[in-house]
Amino acid sequence: MIPRLHVPLEMSPDAILPLDDAASHHAIRVLRLGIGAPVEVFDGRGQSAAAAIASTSPATVRVERLHPAASPPRLHLVLAQCISAAEKMDWTIEKAVELGVAAIVPLQSHKAIVKLSAERAARRHEHWQRLILAASAQSGQNRVPELQPAMRLTDWLDRPGRSPDTEHVPEAAGFAMQRLVLDPRAARSLPAVMAAQDGAGPPADAAQGRRSVELLCGPEAGFSEAELRQATEAGWRPVSLGPRVLRTETAGLVALAVLQAHWGDLR
Repeated sequence: MIPRLHVPLEMSPDAILPLDDAASHHAIRVLRLGIGAPVEVFDGRGQSAAAAIASTSPATVRVERLHPAASPPRLHLVLAQCISAAEKMDWTIEKAVELGVAAIVPLQSHKAIVKLSAERAARRHEHWQRLILAASAQSGQNRVPELQPAMRLTDWLDRPGRSPDTEHVPEAAGFAMQRLVLDPRAARSLPAVMAAQDGAGPPADAAQGRRSVELLCGPEAGFSEAELRQATEAGWRPVSLGPRVLRTETAGLVALAVLQAHWGDLR
């Protein structure tokens, strides 16, 4: 396969674009690409191009031809994930990118095992951003998901001016917004809720049946009763994933896969 490199710059044929330190190291030191080696570059906003290594010191690429811009997804997904232990959180973020999320929101919850200071949160943010770029390149996606700064779950649910109809959703996209919180004690499962909505017909405010779903997933020990109550009072609908209680690093990913298979691009 032709290597893919993230170059967050404007692309045009014959343009010479510099690689940042991470992309340069990956291309020259890890893949050992030489001058003239073919690569694909993507800007993280939907544009990609065929290119070739133009120089190695400094590392640059020459754009050969632009590919058609990727069309917006029918299903706009946001994963609000309570922070779990390092390896579990890394896994969740990486696989969520592969499953096509548009944004990831790391949240610090009351019963979470991991408690991050401001300094540690900043370091983890940089680490997670590198994971997101690598997962976007590996999975062939030209849009890099947004990574929001880590914050307390209660503060995030209670932010002034928060609008469930506009938060994270592309401008003028005409998406029908839904907000779902995973709760193994919920009366209805995620597939049952989706089937009921299908039976009611497409949302009146959705353009061509497009949807946006914000998915809230708890930590290893689950949400506190106060957090669940605050979420439901803020408009989040509790849903389960059937009779099994899944781990935090599994639950969000299963829900994303179910959503993509039913309403998104896994059909």
